[in-house]
Amino acid sequence: MSIGYLQIPGTSPLTTTLPPLSTDAPLPPALTSPSPPSVGAKQIFAFWHSGIHSIPPYLLREITSWYRRYSPLGWTIYIFDNVPDSSLNISRYINTTDPLLVPAAFANGTIDSASPYHHTSDLIRFPLLLRYGGIYLDVTLLQIGDLDWLWTKHISNPASPYDFAGFTMSSPPDLQIVNFAMASTPNNPLVSRALQILLKLWEGKTNTSGMHAQSIVSHVPLMRVPPDVNIPADIRAKMPEGDPEMTDYAIQIQCLGAAERWIDDDWNGPEYTREKCWLYSMVDRAYIPEQMAGWSGQRLFDLLSQRIAEPNSAMETESHKFARQIVEETVTGSWVWKLGNSEDMFGGPTLGLLWRRNEGSDCVEGTYAGWLRWAEVNLRQERPPEKMEVPVFEASMRGKLSDQL
Repeated sequence: MSIGYLQIPGTSPLTTTLPPLSTDAPLPPALTSPSPPSVGAKQIFAFWHSGIHSIPPYLLREITSWYRRYSPLGWTIYIFDNVPDSSLNISRYINTTDPLLVPAAFANGTIDSASPYHHTSDLIRFPLLLRYGGIYLDVTLLQIGDLDWLWTKHISNPASPYDFAGFTMSSPPDLQIVNFAMASTPNNPLVSRALQILLKLWEGKTNTSGMHAQSIVSHVPLMRVPPDVNIPADIRAKMPEGDPEMTDYAIQIQCLGAAERWIDDDWNGPEYTREKCWLYSMVDRAYIPEQMAGWSGQRLFDLLSQRIAEPNSAMETESHKFARQIVEETVTGSWVWKLGNSEDMFGGPTLGLLWRRNEGSDCVEGTYAGWLRWAEVNLRQERPPEKMEVPVFEASMRGKLSDQL
């Protein structure tokens, strides 16, 4: 155990974690040239357009944390890319010329939005999960909860009613499954319908501008800050509220929302969401540190950059106590920690942006940030967070999806 890092109440030590990777050693072949994925296997998918070797160090450390924690349990991690001749080029794993999987703008390389790599990443998630099943994670996620437990006991288990897991913004009528962390079985019906809706939106388009207004998704509320989230008024005023541009930016989420709210001859979205989806509240299980720090990235950065003080000692100031509380509650209560990377969305610089701008600050030995990084691969929650109980909610679209395609 590293000096100064304590086990956190409510956790137990992990005994299967691989040791830290040397910063000056090559990445292991299991990350740079993994064996091909197979249907229904334990596999984590992610994407970085220019390849794993170009990922910013604070994010690469997250990927190596997934590797250290989960590869001993039989998991393979795939960081797909768009690099010509790369063994992990996404075109080797899904048919990127198939109009039933990706839009023409993807196949032709004509996506012309302000964030083409973001949309490329979005467009491969559904096809990957449909073909292989597994877990898709954003590279900006610190994975706290036990993915192996979730996958083995609930998602891939034939005796379990659940075949999809993820996060949702708020509660009905604003219930909205998001796309930064999704687990599903192959040929999942929710993923399949969301993909069909997404492809319809992209017909004849080279970017997502105006997609929120198309009838196939216009029955879904525009993205907004959940009204029940406690955010200081000055920060909330800078965040998007029912923002069409932000909704277009995250249009894949609207497609999931449309599928959730749709009743067809052979599909009942509200019923499926209640009975088949293992869901966590995004705010409660992915943004605990932001809530505790008043959604201030700078405050989080300053708190976590402090050197650890011995608990309840004369050296532990109120600031130290609060940083310790953030680490402890994050490790015991989160499923993931989603690092924000958009000043526009969060009303100012996020912790993720500040870690990127201050290389190495996310893992300094003996700091609260270093403790959090250590806990992620060395501790396991004794009681995983309870899933969200989805209440009965009404469909907002009825009729055959095929009639709108």
